[in-house]
Amino acid sequence: MTDTALSTLRRPAALILGVVGLALGCTLTAAKNPGAALGSPARDRTATLLAINDVYRIEGLENGAVGGLGRVRALRLELEAQAPDLLMLHAGDFLFPSFASRMYRGEQMIAAMNLLDGDGAAFDRQMFVVFGNHEFERGKLKDAVFLKGRIESSQFQWLGGNITFKNGHDGRPLVSASNLSRTALVQSGGLKLGIFGITIPTIGIEYVEGFAGEQATARELSTLLRSQGADVVVALTHLPARVDHRLLETLGDAGPDVIVAGHDHEAMVDQVGGRFVLKADADARSANIIRITKKGDGKLEVAHELRRLAGAAPRPDPVVAALADNWQERHAREFCAAAKAGPDCLDEVYGRTRTDLGAEENKIRGSETSLGNWIADRMIDAFKACGARVSFINSGSLRLNRDLKAGTVITRRHIEELFAYATPLYLLRIDGSSLMKVADQSVRGWPGNGSWLQIGGFAYVHNPTERTASDLTWKASGPSRRIAPDDAILAVTGDYVINPSIGDQDGYVMLNQGQIVKECAANGLDLKDLVVSELKAAGPEGIAPRVEGRICQGVPAAPCLALKP
Repeated sequence: MTDTALSTLRRPAALILGVVGLALGCTLTAAKNPGAALGSPARDRTATLLAINDVYRIEGLENGAVGGLGRVRALRLELEAQAPDLLMLHAGDFLFPSFASRMYRGEQMIAAMNLLDGDGAAFDRQMFVVFGNHEFERGKLKDAVFLKGRIESSQFQWLGGNITFKNGHDGRPLVSASNLSRTALVQSGGLKLGIFGITIPTIGIEYVEGFAGEQATARELSTLLRSQGADVVVALTHLPARVDHRLLETLGDAGPDVIVAGHDHEAMVDQVGGRFVLKADADARSANIIRITKKGDGKLEVAHELRRLAGAAPRPDPVVAALADNWQERHAREFCAAAKAGPDCLDEVYGRTRTDLGAEENKIRGSETSLGNWIADRMIDAFKACGARVSFINSGSLRLNRDLKAGTVITRRHIEELFAYATPLYLLRIDGSSLMKVADQSVRGWPGNGSWLQIGGFAYVHNPTERTASDLTWKASGPSRRIAPDDAILAVTGDYVINPSIGDQDGYVMLNQGQIVKECAANGLDLKDLVVSELKAAGPEGIAPRVEGRICQGVPAAPCLALKP
């Protein structure tokens, strides 16, 4: 299944003059060859790019049936038959988080990515990556050595266009390497492409001095690369979609020609003033094939195709697939040994489901799901003795990225993959006005953002055009009523959205640790432990959650529990 689009971009006058010079050079070169006519029209030149983003599992999903770096390698090989100097791009998030990275800290991912050119020992001059926020998962000062080591062991180029690393005692950056730079110039299809990286600002990284602003960086580096002779400028970004959009909207001709992007886990195409922002699905469920053509008259054409990666389309490269299998087997063995459990401990049965559980990220990061409902309800139940009435959990805390069909046996592996982080729960005392702000923040990054909430105890209407929530309603067994701004609310949530010391709270700055109801004995209960306990308590019959209409998104005939005017 493919989605294809084509657009023509007009270049600023200064760049057109540069193109005329390049075209004359091509004409003179052609005149040296027998049969080439002096003054013949400049030829079209096409660069081919293969792009992925937010890949956490080298083996892919659904026991390797979907995505995975073996299919990415196979697709690259297929495309190189027609475009041997194809560019391989990764728009960030790969070292963390994953079940395997908790033990290997991204070593397995670097090993697999080094094989995307077919040679794990040779430097891949056509491959470029940008830092994602999760590359900074280890943020203590002492972890600078770790990150530097991962970069140095990579057989590809890292781009950190807006990142300034702190200097060590020797006056040199704590994180530096020969394959780490702000920008790069590379040839593909006869075009000189200038590439730069921009990463979302990430707080609390002790070895990072700071992150420069996205627009200032893009303007500076686009100008720099064009002055160095770039025919096309590509921004490789790890930013929210709205920031990518605003970057193109604001900069226009002074910015990049194309943005290849990550951070949102859902495939997206955004066209702004003739330029594109392109994102693929997380975990290589899809990849973007981008062809940038510079016509003989200096105009640019950008064609893009979203290629779904599953089954035998394409069949995984056997070398990368074997490497993934070896890492999987090693991880299972060493995890179970560390847990002082039997060698097959990841197959331990925790429960089963009688209904489909929606956990794929293009669902759980943008809609109400049955799994989200069940988890949110268990959170309320666990704090019921303290008076809890509503709950919400950011979907970035729920990282299984696959649906579980009715009848599926839920194992320890499922739960370990679902919860990449410890998630202590706390009871908050807030008012209705704050809950309305919480709901608004949940939908602001829709779709594909980890700040999207799975909720319990209330309902609302999602307005995607305005990116707002409205008609907040108590979900109760008796008569429902609207939530009023001054309603007193006891809400259960995870530590991440209330604790600024561990991250950006996904933007939930209306929440804080001062709102914790300290006398509640359930505070600090870890969400993973709660889920395991509740699965086991459900017995052999299992669980049977459903989508109920807590988040109303205007789908015809879909249930809606929110009271509308």
